[in-house]
Amino acid sequence: MMDEAGAAGSSRAIDEDVGSVLVELVPTSGGRGKFSQTDKNHQPTQPHLFDENNPMMIVSIRGRVIYICCFFVVFLISILFRVHGFADQHIHSTVESPSTCTAQTPRIKTMSENDEPNPPVWPDSVMIFSPPANASEAKQIMDRIQPTQDPILKWEDFSDNPLPDGYPKETFMSGNHFVEERWALLFTPGDYKGVDFEIGYYVQMLGLGSKADDVTFVECKKGPFISALEKFTVRPPNGLGLDTFWRSAENFATAPSDGMKWVVSQAAPLRRVHIHSNLHLSERDAYVSGGVLANAVVEGTTDFGGQQQWISKNVHFKQKAVNGAWNLVFVGCTGDLPKASNGIVKSLSVTIDKSPRIRVEKPFIALEQDTNGAYNDRFVLRVPPVTKGADAVGPDLSGCKDDVRSFTRVKLGVPSSKSDHALAAKENNESLQAALDEGKDLVLSPGIYFLLEPLVLRKPHQVLLGIGLATLVAPKNGSPCVRVESKTPGVRVAGIMLEASVQDKRNDDNGSATQNVDGIASLFEWGSPDVTDDNGDPDFPGVLTDIFVRVGGSNPDRSVSTDVMVRIHSSNVVGDNLWLWRADHVKLRDGELPNFPHISPHYWQVVKDECKVKNGLVVNGHNVTMHGLFVEHTEETQTIWNGNDGMVRFYQCELPYDVSLDFADNGFVGYKIHEDVVRHDAQGLGIYSNFRDYNVESVTAIKHPIGDNVAIKIKNPFTVKLGNQGMIRTVVNGMGPGPQGFSFRISRHDTDGEL
Repeated sequence: MMDEAGAAGSSRAIDEDVGSVLVELVPTSGGRGKFSQTDKNHQPTQPHLFDENNPMMIVSIRGRVIYICCFFVVFLISILFRVHGFADQHIHSTVESPSTCTAQTPRIKTMSENDEPNPPVWPDSVMIFSPPANASEAKQIMDRIQPTQDPILKWEDFSDNPLPDGYPKETFMSGNHFVEERWALLFTPGDYKGVDFEIGYYVQMLGLGSKADDVTFVECKKGPFISALEKFTVRPPNGLGLDTFWRSAENFATAPSDGMKWVVSQAAPLRRVHIHSNLHLSERDAYVSGGVLANAVVEGTTDFGGQQQWISKNVHFKQKAVNGAWNLVFVGCTGDLPKASNGIVKSLSVTIDKSPRIRVEKPFIALEQDTNGAYNDRFVLRVPPVTKGADAVGPDLSGCKDDVRSFTRVKLGVPSSKSDHALAAKENNESLQAALDEGKDLVLSPGIYFLLEPLVLRKPHQVLLGIGLATLVAPKNGSPCVRVESKTPGVRVAGIMLEASVQDKRNDDNGSATQNVDGIASLFEWGSPDVTDDNGDPDFPGVLTDIFVRVGGSNPDRSVSTDVMVRIHSSNVVGDNLWLWRADHVKLRDGELPNFPHISPHYWQVVKDECKVKNGLVVNGHNVTMHGLFVEHTEETQTIWNGNDGMVRFYQCELPYDVSLDFADNGFVGYKIHEDVVRHDAQGLGIYSNFRDYNVESVTAIKHPIGDNVAIKIKNPFTVKLGNQGMIRTVVNGMGPGPQGFSFRISRHDTDGEL
């Protein structure tokens, strides 16, 4: 998203800083009813009185009777609380009392000659840090990270004039927007005192503990952070947050004195974090278009500021969540949430789903622990379980129920170093596919992987995980980057970028063997269009997490293309944070001047017939769930839903800027549910228009079937006219008002849908 007509919101400065509780009572690994005092790392400080492994245990009938009675009293009290309506205040045990579950030894099959080295041989794009012993070592950490940060422009290098009041002395810039470098910053467990750093483009910061609190940033001003860019050149001194894409952080705790700043837009998730301070999701009056916060605890106030839209998933808000511009969605969240609102009276809609039908957290890498909980230098892949019902509500930062897999059965992918893209693609496919076919999981290290044919996942419960924004460039014959074979339950694909290439089907060395059977080009395929009985497994669904797809951007050749970005043919698939983006702006060629310099002097603005793609997402399977779906700028209908029992929580969509009047004449829309669908539930949907080049007047934003036996729920839908020409005339099926000039550009339709 490049348009600067986003909502302006003021971030309120909040000075409170909530510290962490260092001593607490927590359930232990020995079983229900066993408690011990813990230190700040949540390690037991004394043996458990009722632990049968404690040699000092006193075995007495009286003791056991007292223990059993106490247990039943607690049980009865919990029942009374539920009877009197306190169930809605339930907080997952890992929020109030992070679990000291027994260290899980990894699943290791019999050693074989095909085992992978553990620890793996990490490439230079992966930096591993240990806790600093003093301020000098903390500075060394920050100095190592500095080259991965966004470039800095100082005021004295920008202007000869004195620094104006309210201006910062320096600002981060957007010069790395389309670079090829990728980075992963890995932090081993411990306290990182006085370590502050910005997370730049194509950088992922990862804690290596089994629990989020095992890696903690303390006695720091900022800790890991992201701020607005271009504060001297874009609406100074506010800057711009609309471009802070393609970066992420997860699995750590932080206690910055200034509060945690995470000023982002799409493709910049913050996951599995414990924030012991306030959280600022915007900065001053910088425009921002986020975003995703998932599986987190925020001890202080969460300020959405001027965020146009945001989804919070399984977050516990200890204090208020305030502000926001157009669309806030809360899924499985607990704590001090804002009041639900349809946004009719005020511009902000708030959608709250208290009981999501399913929750599956993202796989992550960590260091291995021995049976005593001590970390060693070997790595594991941790795969969180599928949860439903009460377990799908609130955060879980403990890792107690993770499936822990040794890296001896995990292939670490490293992109080919060959400069010839065709040779690199052949080498990438050979090494990566061989590991997948052996049944290994695959972790892709940071880098760009050219592909000759799709990576195919054929084994149940297999994991493909990218770190450091690992990027797969599609084969040139229309084949997808990744294909999950039909009827393969429990597969997880997470943390990867997919990029379109210039198609040349004449040079397909493999004939049509790797192409989709229906001849439609795509970048990701789950299942196959010719398999109509792929029902999936509701207990072991397929899962897509943090998948960022783009057609155009870094490639100066604007003939890159595909037909559809992502297609889901299988049933029982879960999506969590997908951004499917046809580029509205791309990298300038060497010596090229921008075509719309008043929009941006840095990029070429995509025009008609460049970076071609028809649709972002096509869903053919049933019982498909999406939490956080972003689809933008495709040339026809953005999202097409053909399967029954689809469920969407949060949808953000921008219609293309460059299309002609044919877009409206052909009835293309932002979200279409097929006429044969009888059940669908979508909530918190925003479709925006910014018809730059033609005066397009789209009839409606959302289309769905209507009938006596049709149960379609569309809750809190709205449209926004961001600027320029044309409009979206109605919100849903020709109903709901259109924009009334720029001052009343937000249009909502009350569908009376309720949870």
